Amino acid sequence: MNDLRKISSMIQNYSVSCPEKPDKRYLFQIKVYWLAIITLLSVLVTFVFCVLWTILFKLEDATSTHCGYRVKNYLPTISTAVGNYPVQRFIWTLVIIAHSPIRLIVVAIYYQYYTNIIKPSLHWCVVLLRFLTTVEVCSLVVLSIFTSSDYYSIHEKSFVTFICASELNMLISSILLKKGRITKTVMTKLEIRSLKYKIYFTIFNMTSFAIAGYCFLRHNAYCESGGLYLNKNTFPMYTVHINILYLLIVLYIISVYTFFALFEYLVVLSNMTFHLTAVWDLAGVSLVVDDNLNLTYR
Repeated sequence: MNDLRKISSMIQNYSVSCPEKPDKRYLFQIKVYWLAIITLLSVLVTFVFCVLWTILFKLEDATSTHCGYRVKNYLPTISTAVGNYPVQRFIWTLVIIAHSPIRLIVVAIYYQYYTNIIKPSLHWCVVLLRFLTTVEVCSLVVLSIFTSSDYYSIHEKSFVTFICASELNMLISSILLKKGRITKTVMTKLEIRSLKYKIYFTIFNMTSFAIAGYCFLRHNAYCESGGLYLNKNTFPMYTVHINILYLLIVLYIISVYTFFALFEYLVVLSNMTFHLTAVWDLAGVSLVVDDNLNLTYR
């Protein structure tokens, strides 16, 4: 009898001391940090592929303009590189459509982030930012589907919408984070770094866009070829060494249209890097799918 009591006591003690199986709180979790990097890399790799593939195999056709063969061009525009040829168009459109839902999720997370740190009196600016970013994402999808070669009017309007929304978004968010924060909130080191680069990329993006716009208008008006801006007398001879000489030769043969394409690339790349600052603003945020398949973030 005593032995049975001892065995029963041992079983009870064991059952009490065994750890319970934890509740399964979520099925899937990923940090916004990785979401931002994955979406950026997917678009960046696709962009580089489309441009390089066009340069390697379709350069002459891709760089022809209304000026004809009297103006030699060396870089295709983005619209041509991603939209005029079947392979590039298919890959670019697929990636843009696939990455857009993730971008919109990040937009929603950013909305909550801004709501928590921006003064209540400026909440309308937060709403405006969410609207502008949503318009930016949607217009990018539209201009990718409706290419300039097949649907020029729709593509043109979508591009203008994308640029306006993008520039305003970058400018307003930089100013808002600089001047509109709640006084009692303290910026982390990551947020300070993020704001610094936001401002840098905004200035760089707007400068590149202004230069690209100027080159585009000048090319359409004058059809200028290379060699109009630099010549061998630009610098005194004693300042010319091999690197500067090489740079002068390269710039000397580049046409205005090529400068337009180059600065158009810089506009897109600076826009990508601006949005990449989310890895610092939302460093501690994760996207979660719970047991009921609800998509949330925490």
